[in-house]
Amino acid sequence: MNISMIGFETWLESAANYEKQKKNGEFSLRTISLLANELDNPQLAYKAIHVAGSKGKGSVSTMCASILNEYGFSDGLYTSPHIINFLERVKSVKGFFDNQIYEEAAGELVQFVEEVSERLEIAGFSQASWFELVTLFAFITFRKAGVNFGVFETGLGGRLDATNILRPEVSVITPIELEHTEYLGDTISKIAFEKAGIIKENTPVCVAAQTKEAEKVFKKVARQKHAPLYFVNDAVRKIECSFENQKTNVFIDFGDFRLSKKSPALFARPIKTSLQLAGKVQAYNAALAALSVKATCPEISEDAIERGLSTVTMSGRFEIIDYCYNKSDKITIVLDGAHTPNSVNLSVDTYNNYFGSVPCTLLFACAYDKHVEDIAPLFFESLKAKPKAIYCTKPGDNKPCDLDRLSNTFEPLCKAHGVEYALSDNYIEMIDLAVKKAVNTTGILFICGSFYLVAECKKHLKLA
Repeated sequence: MNISMIGFETWLESAANYEKQKKNGEFSLRTISLLANELDNPQLAYKAIHVAGSKGKGSVSTMCASILNEYGFSDGLYTSPHIINFLERVKSVKGFFDNQIYEEAAGELVQFVEEVSERLEIAGFSQASWFELVTLFAFITFRKAGVNFGVFETGLGGRLDATNILRPEVSVITPIELEHTEYLGDTISKIAFEKAGIIKENTPVCVAAQTKEAEKVFKKVARQKHAPLYFVNDAVRKIECSFENQKTNVFIDFGDFRLSKKSPALFARPIKTSLQLAGKVQAYNAALAALSVKATCPEISEDAIERGLSTVTMSGRFEIIDYCYNKSDKITIVLDGAHTPNSVNLSVDTYNNYFGSVPCTLLFACAYDKHVEDIAPLFFESLKAKPKAIYCTKPGDNKPCDLDRLSNTFEPLCKAHGVEYALSDNYIEMIDLAVKKAVNTTGILFICGSFYLVAECKKHLKLA
C-alpha cells in the first residue's frame, strides 16, 4: 500500500500534536516501543547518532550527517520543526529521498496503525501522538532507503522523547538552558536530567560546554550507565572564528585528545573550514559534531570533516537573504528561529558581527511559553544600534501566543528608547509593514523569535 504525502499529512492531523497544543500528563515510551517492536524495530536497521539539548541540536545533527555523507556513508536525517515542507524533517543531508520511498513508508505505517489501533485501545495503550507517528515514519523511511546511519534530533527532552528507543553509536548533548519548563522541570538540573535520558549503557556520549549544574548531572548519569563521557571543552585546545562574505571561518584544534589513555590521538591535525552557517556558536557546534563523529568512526578523515561542515545550510538559522521588494528597492532579510534568551543573545551577537552598527527593523513573535521578559531587553542592551522599529505579532496560526504579554514587555522598552512600536495579531499585515519600514530606513529586516514566524515570512514573501 502506497499513500501520497498529502494524504499522509491529512491522516496525521487526527493525532494529538503537542507541537501545537499542550499535553496533559507525562510523556511515555510505552506506545512507540510496542508499535516499533511490531514493525520489527526499523530503528535498529542502521547505525544511529542521537542528539538532544536545548539549543543547537538541529545544527549539530545536520553537521554530523553531512560529515558522515562526505566520508561515504549514506545518511538519514531526522530534525524538527520543518519550515515549509513536511519532508524537511525526514530526509538525507543531500536532499529528499525518492518519492516512492516516502509513499511506501507512509502506506506501511498507515496500514499498520489502522490494523492495530483497536487492539491497542483494548490493551490500555494510548493512541500514538503526531510526533510518535512521524518518528515511526522516519524509522521506516530510513530502513526502506537502506541508509548506513540515521542521525536523530530529539523533539522534546530526551528521556521520554519518542526517539529514545534508539540504540545509538553515540549520544550527543548540546547546551542546556531553561525551556519547556512545564514538561521538563523548572531548573537546569531537572532539564539536564531529562536530556541525559538519551545516555545509554556503555555508549559514548559527547557533550557541549555546560553550566556546572548541568555538567554535574551528565557526569552522574554517565557514571551510572558506564558510558564514556567526553566534554567538548575538555577535548578542544583552541577554537577561533572570523567572519567574511557572510561565512564563518573556523579553526578547531583538538590537540592530542584521545578517547582513552591507550588509544591514539583522535585528530591528526586541526580542523580548518568555512561554514555557511553564521555565528560564533556554529564554530562550537562544529567542534561538537566533529568530536561526535570521530567518537563513532575514528577513521573519518579531517578532510571529510572539513568538507562536510562547509556544505551545511539550514533554513531559519541566522539565514541571510537578499530580497527584492520591487524593481528598485532591495533589502537584506535575516531569519532566525531563536526563541530562548541565550539563543536570541547569540543571534544578536551574530547580527553585530555581520552588520556592525547598522540598525535594523525588527519583526518578533514567540509562543506563549517563551521567556519574553528576558528576551526583549536584549534588542536594546546588546545590539550595537537600537532598532529603527519593532513590530510584534503572533507566530502564525498554529502556535498559541500571549500578545498582551508581548505588549506589556516590548511597548514600555520601545517608549523608553524612542523606538517605533506596533503590535497586531495579523501577522501577514505585520510582515508587510516591517518590510516597508526596512525599505524606507536602513534596508535590514531582522525576523526573530519563532521558527513558525520564519515559516510564515518565507511563505508570504516567497523566500522558499
